[in-house]
Amino acid sequence: MRSYRRIARVLEEGMFDLMFFDDRLAMPTIHGDSPADAVRYGARPVKLDLSTVLGAVAGATEHIGLGATYSTTCFQPFHVARTFATLDHLSGGRAAWNIVTSVNDAEAQNFGLEEHLEHDKRYDRAEEFVEVVSKLWDSWEDDAVVADRSAGVFADPDKVHEVAHRGEYFSVRGPLTVPRTPQGRPVIIQAGQSGRGRVFAARWADLIFTSDPSQEIARERYREQRELIAEAGRAADSARLLPMVYTIAGETEAIAREKERSCSTNSCIPWRRWPCSPRSPTTTSPATRSTTSSPTSCSTRCPGSAGWSRGYGDTWATAN
Repeated sequence: MRSYRRIARVLEEGMFDLMFFDDRLAMPTIHGDSPADAVRYGARPVKLDLSTVLGAVAGATEHIGLGATYSTTCFQPFHVARTFATLDHLSGGRAAWNIVTSVNDAEAQNFGLEEHLEHDKRYDRAEEFVEVVSKLWDSWEDDAVVADRSAGVFADPDKVHEVAHRGEYFSVRGPLTVPRTPQGRPVIIQAGQSGRGRVFAARWADLIFTSDPSQEIARERYREQRELIAEAGRAADSARLLPMVYTIAGETEAIAREKERSCSTNSCIPWRRWPCSPRSPTTTSPATRSTTSSPTSCSTRCPGSAGWSRGYGDTWATAN
């Protein structure tokens, strides 16, 4: 935990607004169906429980937001609502939930399923999931806690409400076992890039992560997302859009450029396992709809073979 606390303090001193963690609920199966290479090369095989990590970080920081990723496919609404309400209390109102629906079958197989739900069904479940979580967060009114020692009253029962939700995917009685949080509701983050994902973000998200291959496309997507937010019945500027940016730091530009070159050419992935082949159309599984915008943006060119790339790279970056 010392490392996480140190990083959080550095970010806070650098005036960052949010410390955000992604997550994965299964070992990466980079090559074939085995996690062996991910374990061997340290390709992110370790994923600690984020609620525990951020609970520890909360005590070492004062201002920075604390964002964690939790899946609407693999977890239950009550669990997620309680986790983030607790983190919001521990941090004094700095919790943020990054909503994902999960995409790969390895994760599904750790939760009693053979494969993930089809893309639109995952979002159907996610819609109901967030609806239930929101009801649970709202099950305690702002002034429900009285804390009147002389009268022996902790909270007003008339201001703590059952949820009584019965839907297609969930049946939740409520109320939540955590009182109203400092923020009222933790911040909601979403990054789905498919059409359905962007509509989902427009309805629920306070912060939307975006990933676009050019400024022109980014501007168009920005305009479209604002329109979707308005169509969802919200003020068009009620959510912040945050473009994805990769930063390579160095004491000088030359050092940063060398780091960039090293990262690009010295990966520990044994590319020799794949022969050069013409760039094939990017593929999607039933769990994904959005794909990489350009094969060359995520693939490694074979030396001396213009227009060709390693086949593995073409399917590396799919998004939910």
